[in-house]
Amino acid sequence: MLPQVIVLNGCSSAGKSSLARALQERLPEQYLYFGIDHVLSSLPQSDWLRMCRGEPITRSGYDWATLVRGYHYCLPGLLQAGNRLIIDNGWCERDEKRELLTELAGYAAVLVAVRCDPAIAAVREAARGDRASGLAAWEAPRVHADWDYDLDVDTGTDSIADCADALAARLVEARYWRAAADSLERLNLG
Repeated sequence: MLPQVIVLNGCSSAGKSSLARALQERLPEQYLYFGIDHVLSSLPQSDWLRMCRGEPITRSGYDWATLVRGYHYCLPGLLQAGNRLIIDNGWCERDEKRELLTELAGYAAVLVAVRCDPAIAAVREAARGDRASGLAAWEAPRVHADWDYDLDVDTGTDSIADCADALAARLVEARYWRAAADSLERLNLG
């Protein structure tokens, strides 16, 4: 049985988005790809560009916590409607991790570490041009802290295609994935 939710967690420019798209094509069930960037890209364009450059957003009403909370609150609605999700998740604070897994409670979930050498992620980040310089390096030592993963891939040593093939095979062969609530209990937030 395929999980209802696949959470790809890794630093900026680790290849999560590319992996999500490749995985969608390989799985026998339809999955929607959703991540915080989908919410952030709906900000006014000038604010989105400021964020991408690592500049502060000064517009009245901007609140990072509210944006993240809104993103998390979208997830159960999509799942309740019967969708399966591949979630692109990057570094987040402890409370945000707890909130994400709380919103996914009751759904069969798999947590996937998307690893990438920080130097490789930094090169990708520079080539993208839509991320603040140094974001990947800053996130790298933090992004996997406190998570207890089901599966692991390394997009720095293996191609996106090879990672997607390996993940799809593992996801299809597994007969049970734990509930997200179990993931929440195993999070090392103490």
